[in-house]
Amino acid sequence: MRDAHQALARLSEADLGKMIKELGRYALSVSRSKPRWRTNDPINLPRGESVDSIVSLAFEKVLTGERAWNPAKEPDLEMYLMGVIDSLLSHLSRHKDNTAVIAMPETSEHLNRGEGAWQAQPLADPETALLVQEQKRYEARVVQLLLDTSQDDPVVAQIIRAMQAGHARAGDIAEVLGIAVTEVYNAMKRLDRKIVRTREQLHDVPDTSRQ
Repeated sequence: MRDAHQALARLSEADLGKMIKELGRYALSVSRSKPRWRTNDPINLPRGESVDSIVSLAFEKVLTGERAWNPAKEPDLEMYLMGVIDSLLSHLSRHKDNTAVIAMPETSEHLNRGEGAWQAQPLADPETALLVQEQKRYEARVVQLLLDTSQDDPVVAQIIRAMQAGHARAGDIAEVLGIAVTEVYNAMKRLDRKIVRTREQLHDVPDTSRQ
């Protein structure tokens, strides 16, 4: 874990941005190679994922040590991240939600990015359309509660707004906000904890949107 942090810290902002873009292109090529996605879209994937969120998740797993990078065995960190991306996309393609309705977002990677990167893809029947509408109301409540609980953390609140504006990659968010990429990743960890608390809070807060 420390090796990965040190390797990324040695990169310039330009080189890190280049790596993220290359990993994004790689994730898209792998996604396109899969035989079928429920969304019929290689960019916006099942479970509210996207090629960008898969790249972010790969970084997260390596930086937290969940996927341990050993530079002595695999000196190229970018190549190792590509392997993690392969694994994540393969797992997602086999997941039951690749043929089911999307659940609510689990982490900050699933926050609304423009036109619904974590919105269910509407199907033809009225019952499914009703479920999609309910999901959208639920997502709106999630985002509002996250903003309410982030009043004491301006960076997290700014990141939520940036994601809503369509900025998905950590490098893009850092550029928009004028902060370091590492600060974005640290804030996303705090955001993930807020999402967990928000999910718990939603069980206790009545939905007044239909009253």
